[in-house]
Amino acid sequence: RSPDLALLTGLGVATVTVYKRLRVGVLSTGDEIVPADGGASPKGKTYDANRPMLLALVSEWGHDAVDLGHVNDDRELLQSCLDQARDKVDVILTSGGASAGDEDHVSALLKEEGALEAWRIALKPGRPLALGMWHGVPVFGLPGNPVAAFVTAAIFALPSLSALSGAGWVTPQGFMVPAAFSKSKKPGRREYLRARMGTDGRVEVFKSEGSGRISGLAWANGLVVLPDDALDIKEGDMVRFLPYGSLGIV
Repeated sequence: RSPDLALLTGLGVATVTVYKRLRVGVLSTGDEIVPADGGASPKGKTYDANRPMLLALVSEWGHDAVDLGHVNDDRELLQSCLDQARDKVDVILTSGGASAGDEDHVSALLKEEGALEAWRIALKPGRPLALGMWHGVPVFGLPGNPVAAFVTAAIFALPSLSALSGAGWVTPQGFMVPAAFSKSKKPGRREYLRARMGTDGRVEVFKSEGSGRISGLAWANGLVVLPDDALDIKEGDMVRFLPYGSLGIV
């Protein structure tokens, strides 16, 4: 950081010992995924929004982002990609294939060939999240829906990558603000809502909670966090707001 450079220079320090940057690989999975080509997506296909988003996040967090490309829903191809990636990177982020379907090979491979540490988190969006190791390399198996991939990357990958890089565990700094919305919430899962702080000091949330609505991520400037308990939020109630800046997003 610039203040750190000023302090070091002011003390006459010319060189310092630093940690090597983490190499973080990003891999998209899914038969339905195609690269953006400037036109309308083919019928039955979806443009790969996750990979450029995750690569940008990794770079913003100060790590070396490595594009591992895209692989279809093929178990052998995915296994080959993971085997090749483990020699190139320190951490792997995948998107898609982390649920329980027949073509969800990321979680299945981690369970059978690697080490699956956690799966199906009580979180909305982002329940299908696979955390594990692939022959010594940490793997974050993120959901395929872009909003869920964004939230799970920010909440789980950001602090973990910070710790692995030598910078220590980073806890996002939020603050309590009045709600400019009302919402009833059932117990059992923590929820992260795309939100935007208004000029009046209140926070509003995106109208749709669908985890495929990427426009809400661009509209927002932070996330509102709702705890696991049941809640009946009314306008003016205090809610916790995490600005994008606290998530390393500038």
